[in-house]
Amino acid sequence: MGAWGIGPFENDDALDFLGEVENAEDRLGAMSRPLEHVAFAGGYLEATDISEAVAAAGVIGAAVRPSAAAGEPYLPEWVTALTPADVDNGIAEVARKALRRAMQPEDNELWELWEEGGAGAEFQATLARILSWLGDRDD
Repeated sequence: MGAWGIGPFENDDALDFLGEVENAEDRLGAMSRPLEHVAFAGGYLEATDISEAVAAAGVIGAAVRPSAAAGEPYLPEWVTALTPADVDNGIAEVARKALRRAMQPEDNELWELWEEGGAGAEFQATLARILSWLGDRDD
């Protein structure tokens, strides 16, 4: 994974995925795939899968609370066309579940990579920040 920052859009996997989403006919539908995978899959999660889900959750969060995501580095321009009305609570809830799962160190390659690099706590803080964009609610 090519990562130059800990933000949701600061790695190659996330930006490649968002490039695909930009060209999709149904952008929200395209974002639901990695969110559902991370939220509901058991077992070991690869860094790419989590990076894509974090990017998708970041986009959903930016649509829900544009002011919170304003100034986020590498936020794709097409995201500004999304409004809170475009995002139903179902996909927002799946995004919250995916982020909570990404915060768990067990069976999580991306968390392992950030922890090995000495930035595990910063990774957790980034995910918590995105959860706040989504109006985090525990189950």
